[in-house]
Order: sequence, then structure tokens, then C-alpha cells
Amino acid sequence: MKFYLEFEPCKECKVIMREFTESGHVETHEDSVKFLRHITYNHEELVQAIITEFPKEFKKQQFPWFV
Repeated sequence: MKFYLEFEPCKECKVIMREFTESGHVETHEDSVKFLRHITYNHEELVQAIITEFPKEFKKQQFPWFV
């Protein structure tokens, strides 16, 4: 499942994203954890948007014949 959220990244977000692009390698698990931890603790509006949208996305993916 993927979420596409529009938000204004802060300075630290931009630094982390720049590190992703400058390293030239595919993001590692540690890189993802670092970015998600930053978003979780510093961008409450994104967390709330995910919480609000998750049940809708989950319900869209449920099929009646699997219930």
C-alpha cells in the first residue's frame, strides 16, 4: 500500500532527502526508518492524515469473497 501526501518539508526533511539522492544508492531500511521516525515525531499533520486515510484505503482493498 502506498500513500501520496503533499506537505511542505522542513529543513531536516530536505537534508534527509538530499542524503538519499546524493548517496546514489537505493534507500536502505535504516534510511527509511530515519525518515519515518522524523516524520512521526515532527510532522503530526502527516501522521493524522495517514490515520484518517488508512481505514478508507484498507476497506477499498477488501473483497467480499475473502470475508
